[in-house]
Amino acid sequence: MPKNRSTAAQRARQRQAATGEKYTTALRAQRPCTTHHQIFSARGAGWTPITQRAEQRFDHAWPGHPRPHWEEKFGELCWKSFPWQDAPAEAHRILREAQREADATCQSCPAPGRKRVVWIWDDYCGTWIMPWVKTCCDNCYWVPSHLLHDGEYRFLFETYEESSA
Repeated sequence: MPKNRSTAAQRARQRQAATGEKYTTALRAQRPCTTHHQIFSARGAGWTPITQRAEQRFDHAWPGHPRPHWEEKFGELCWKSFPWQDAPAEAHRILREAQREADATCQSCPAPGRKRVVWIWDDYCGTWIMPWVKTCCDNCYWVPSHLLHDGEYRFLFETYEESSA
């Protein structure tokens, strides 16, 4: 029988209880980054099935629809340049359902998630370049400790995370 391992969220809650540290701060300090997020990317094991299901439903409800260009903006799934005036009501409903499902699903994995402020890693430069809002679960969420007090990061954190925590 495999040994039970605590999750990062459980360890952060234990640390919070022991030290009084805020949960999100305790969670961020747990481990190094394993997920490198990309700007505007709506791809990932969590959101790809959502967009694929939506496209299949569009095929049935709206024959000949334009091919969706899915993007992530401020942690939300969107179809860039959705033809609002030309689309039937059923297409509007399908898009809203996909967006609601994505709002509660981590982009990187199919676990439940919420809006989080992460740092975008640039492979070309080999550095963290900017904070960005993504929808993440506890396991895919991590912020380098030396960037926690960056002004732009703090602004996004206070706008998107503290209001939903």
